[in-house]
Amino acid sequence: MTTSDSGVRLQRNCPICGESHGRRLVHQSFEPLSGVTFVESYYVVVCVHCGFGFADGIPTQDVFDAYYRDLSKYEHQHSGGKESVSDAHRLRETAATITQVIPSPAARVLEIGCATGKLLSLIREAGFQEIRGLDPSPGCAQAAWELYSVPVLTSSLFSIPSPEKPYDFIILIAVLEHVEDLRKALDCVRGVLAPNGRVFAEVPDGSRLAGRPDAPYQEFSNEHINFFSTVSLSNLFKANGFGVVSTGEGVREQCENTICNVAFGVYQKTEAPQELEPDNVTEPGLRRYIEESAATDRRVCQAIQDGARDRDLLVWGTGAHTRRLLAKGAFEGIRIAAFIDSNPQYQGRELQGVPVVSPRSLAGRTEPILISTRGFQREIRDQIRGQLRLTNEVIMLYEG
Repeated sequence: MTTSDSGVRLQRNCPICGESHGRRLVHQSFEPLSGVTFVESYYVVVCVHCGFGFADGIPTQDVFDAYYRDLSKYEHQHSGGKESVSDAHRLRETAATITQVIPSPAARVLEIGCATGKLLSLIREAGFQEIRGLDPSPGCAQAAWELYSVPVLTSSLFSIPSPEKPYDFIILIAVLEHVEDLRKALDCVRGVLAPNGRVFAEVPDGSRLAGRPDAPYQEFSNEHINFFSTVSLSNLFKANGFGVVSTGEGVREQCENTICNVAFGVYQKTEAPQELEPDNVTEPGLRRYIEESAATDRRVCQAIQDGARDRDLLVWGTGAHTRRLLAKGAFEGIRIAAFIDSNPQYQGRELQGVPVVSPRSLAGRTEPILISTRGFQREIRDQIRGQLRLTNEVIMLYEG
């Protein structure tokens, strides 16, 4: 859906410049999981003033805080807290980038949204001993200590405990794309950062989402609500009293056969906002991604109907991929006997009145299993055949 250049009135003003009008690009909907209050729909919009891309019509920050505290999927419970091979590889690459820009081996380093602490352990191995993590999930904090002896504070970005001495370097990786109140977030970061302290921030690059292997609309999930380019990432920091030290673009391995183009930058605490630069790359990049996703989505919906018609089905995966397909009617007319998910936080809940069960509960069941994810489909298939030793027919929606 498109609008005039003047755009439409937004429910959520631009988180960077405060503009109240934007151009709508596409609408996203997600089937709700029982007992979970979270994002059910939004418009992807771009600001008519600065060009930033973001989700409009979403809950307030407290809803996001509760979700990441109580329903974390980043503690890797199904694997004893250990990251996947692709996660470990990505974190090693990221650590190599970050350790080049930490100002001193004596710097006090805080990673916000540290998950199970693997990145911090790699930074410590490189010679930086004053490390600490912060994560809203108690499970992540426990795993970080048990796996890597990394101390982690259990708290939200919006309630960072005051340190004895301010931090010299703060890491924000895969965080800012999840945050509804970006201005308040950076205000909280400034509050615990030393004078002239620096921030390393990295996010998916919203201008370069197209042209890479991924499930359709996967970057427009019910968790990703901000779509930065390098320009808009720097604009966010400049609007909130930071100077730009350096910026860059990179490629990170996400999971099997999937990569993520990222934008990153190093920003230094100053005392005054700086002039913003127009972001002319995000909107055309998002439009390319939407067009590409629409074509792939049609094929996926047809594959579901062709593979599952006239028989009972088990659907593995209850994340944004599945919930979006359910909301758009991709499973209409298909009898789903159960959903499967490895995350204990989701087990025992329901989607469209159908129970979510654990992989271990599949013993003795004979229905075909449709794997509803692209990034982890091979890992799940191997779990079905290897760890669970199931002989059920497996339906995969993506090649490879």
